[in-house]
Amino acid sequence: MGQLELLSVPEPAQPEGIDLRCCGVAELLANLPEAPALIVADPPWSYTNDASQLNGCAGAHYETISDGQIARVLADSYAQAKSGGRLALWLTWPKLQNWIDAVGDLDPVWPWRFVSGGAWTKTGGPGIGFHWLGNSEPVIVYCKDAGSFTNSSATTSNAHTSPRQKHSEKPVAWMAQWIERWTEPGDLVCDLFAGMAPLARACAQTGRRYAGAEIDPERYRQAVDRLALGRSV
Repeated sequence: MGQLELLSVPEPAQPEGIDLRCCGVAELLANLPEAPALIVADPPWSYTNDASQLNGCAGAHYETISDGQIARVLADSYAQAKSGGRLALWLTWPKLQNWIDAVGDLDPVWPWRFVSGGAWTKTGGPGIGFHWLGNSEPVIVYCKDAGSFTNSSATTSNAHTSPRQKHSEKPVAWMAQWIERWTEPGDLVCDLFAGMAPLARACAQTGRRYAGAEIDPERYRQAVDRLALGRSV
């Protein structure tokens, strides 16, 4: 896959409360120990334009799935979520209208309630794109039922700036702020497309339990090695 080399043999133990599995999303959702207070999705978006051939795009590094498939998976996750829980969905600006269309095409209707959104501004090397270089990435937040601010004293902004990471890895520090704002210590956080599992590291830092799925064995193993070493980048 051209990513980081494996860091240890045999596979190291995962931190207490962290359960990263090498499996698909359906298997993860069918075997959760309890209803998660937060579900995070960083899906392998599919792109149909020429940018999909560029090294910086997802399709150059791992298999992607359609917008409709992603919408169905996230709609199915609604039944598993805790009442008042949240779904945080990472996407890219070019996919925004495609995502709106995919949600609108669902039958039955999309169950999650949109509440807000934010963006990660990436520093470092330039991004890729046609209309302009993509140096920010949006995240959309949905709620199940009314939703609540579990910890209103935990301050976090809907804008975050930090260095760009490889292979679509999202910022640990910002997601740790989400976790502290939206969940209680000991709550379960569910990671549907774990990748290099930065969310697992954020959960370990904040004392939340974690259940995540990464279907690719190589990426799964690299993520487990990073967890063992406590690496955030």
